[in-house]
Amino acid sequence: MPHSPQPLRFHAAEHPRDPLVSLGNAKQALYARSYLFDLDCRVIVEEPYYFDHDYLAEFGAFYGTSARGYTNVCRRLTLFDVKVTDVPTFRRHFEAALSGDQSAAAILQAAFLGFVVLRPIPAAPFGRTVLRSYPPKPGVLDRVMEPCRDYTIHLAGMPLVVRGVAWQQQDRGVSACATIALWTMLHSSAFHERHALPTTVSITLAAHKTASLGSRVFPSDGLLIEQILEAIKEHQLSPIVMEGDKTLPTGAKVFTKERFCGSCAALLRSGYPVLISGIRNGGHAVCAVGFRPMQRAKIAPGSSGLEDSNFEHVYIHDDNLGASVRFKVEEDAATGAVNLVPDAPSPGPRGPRPVVDPCVGVAPLVPRSIVVAVHREVRVEPDKIHAEALERAELLSYALQAASFGEGVSVAPRFVLLSRYLNEELRTVVAPKDLARVRLTLCEDVAPMSYHVAVARFGLPGVALMDVIFDTTDSELNCAPFAHVVFSPMVDPLLDAITQSDAALRDEWFGTRVQGF
Repeated sequence: MPHSPQPLRFHAAEHPRDPLVSLGNAKQALYARSYLFDLDCRVIVEEPYYFDHDYLAEFGAFYGTSARGYTNVCRRLTLFDVKVTDVPTFRRHFEAALSGDQSAAAILQAAFLGFVVLRPIPAAPFGRTVLRSYPPKPGVLDRVMEPCRDYTIHLAGMPLVVRGVAWQQQDRGVSACATIALWTMLHSSAFHERHALPTTVSITLAAHKTASLGSRVFPSDGLLIEQILEAIKEHQLSPIVMEGDKTLPTGAKVFTKERFCGSCAALLRSGYPVLISGIRNGGHAVCAVGFRPMQRAKIAPGSSGLEDSNFEHVYIHDDNLGASVRFKVEEDAATGAVNLVPDAPSPGPRGPRPVVDPCVGVAPLVPRSIVVAVHREVRVEPDKIHAEALERAELLSYALQAASFGEGVSVAPRFVLLSRYLNEELRTVVAPKDLARVRLTLCEDVAPMSYHVAVARFGLPGVALMDVIFDTTDSELNCAPFAHVVFSPMVDPLLDAITQSDAALRDEWFGTRVQGF
């Protein structure tokens, strides 16, 4: 039966006719409403017919052959905040923008909060969803959300852009929790330029291509760790698995807070989302997309430590709850194992939320392993970079201690495109008057560097000391630095003391010197 035309529908948020309200008390619906209430969502535009790339793949693989008679179209909700006040005001701006009024289009773009695709699957309606993050808080370090990327949609031909990472709900027909976590991982900004966006169908098929292990492909009962790794490789990326650093009496490996936070922070700063596999009323997998950094913990003189080993909150796409759910990182008092506890922030300036907190009653997740997909050219694992950087930082700390300095050196490691390091990252620490010289020195006086590099930033409280830039393309046995960029005049005397002013030894340990001040 052919589809008949239907007009766009305009809803006031939290009105009884709001499509999210009509979804009832499912945790995902309550979470979306709470999140959007905090963002001051006021207007929802519903497209009654929307053909979604991901759902069409699911329809072709599974739902199209069901006797239930699923339709192949979705609905899309486009969300706007209080800058458009109400539906009549929105309609005026919308019609003006469609007529070419650039100021009206700018108002709508400023008010755009993101979009939600609603699938015709009663038990799992939430499809591809991208929502803007909460705004920064005064006096609080902003979230690190490097995996975020820009998504452009078109509403009646009008382009709108939102920055985020896609989330959706598992449906158990085509995808289970691990598939959804993988799907989010592969949406990362780190892969935006070189990899097409996958569907849940392509991920599930990839997972079964060489590691089916006798299980049925559809409906999906979930993926084993071996299948997760195979799916990553089938998408032309390399998987890295990191296990916990603490063994319980039962033999299970769990994470200490330092290990979990330090590893996740380095990967998230690199733009790589982190798939966390753990235990919550059985096995469960989620995808971390950001964290809230803290002021660094005090490091004892003569010691070194990871900059981000003490953060308290990680933001997780959990298909059982929603997008960017805030989880508190706690250590179990009895076992020392990290527990991730859903921890919704206090209501914002708009006041109490219209629904009960969907995080209440959700059991903690106990991470057992973390998996990350990296570019194939990145052949050195994060643990190796951490070890190499911490060893050098400790030498620097010894030299500082000998100079009666009462603080150890912190390290913030990450993987980054060389072009991004030269373009964006150096701007944050090098004065404009020195920037051209530093960039040219790195390009002309340092041996040719890899497309992706590992950068370890050494620092003291409030002071960036230097960056050490490592090669990522060789074996771990040959892991070596290309260069070190010095940002503070106190560094050179310390490195001279460490290497006894031996230039060859300094090059071996830290690479070519580049003056960054």
